[in-house]
Amino acid sequence: MSDPDRRATGFAKFGAVMQFTPPDLPGDVFLDATIEHLFGAVWSRPGLGVRERRLVTLTILMGLGNELTLRLHFGAAMKSGDLSDAEIDELILHVAHYGGWPQAAIASQVVRQLRAERT
Repeated sequence: MSDPDRRATGFAKFGAVMQFTPPDLPGDVFLDATIEHLFGAVWSRPGLGVRERRLVTLTILMGLGNELTLRLHFGAAMKSGDLSDAEIDELILHVAHYGGWPQAAIASQVVRQLRAERT
């Protein structure tokens, strides 16, 4: 059963983090879990701010190497101003040494494309 307060919190947090509004499709099990649990409960917890959670998320996503998800999260980090271009470059370089050069190369390519689209 959906919790209306958590759903509202989740939509607000999703918009702040991802920099766009997701569709509201009540009954879509995956979207409901994303909005109500991931953003309404996890991203909304105290203890870590959005910037810290974003750094952790980007690090994990670089390890996975999924270009679409990296594009969404790097794009959101750039739009929100949570991370500067220099900080993103340092993050990618750091992950390259601990998480793998191929994964960092994919992230670097995604960021290069996002920067080209920005101008």
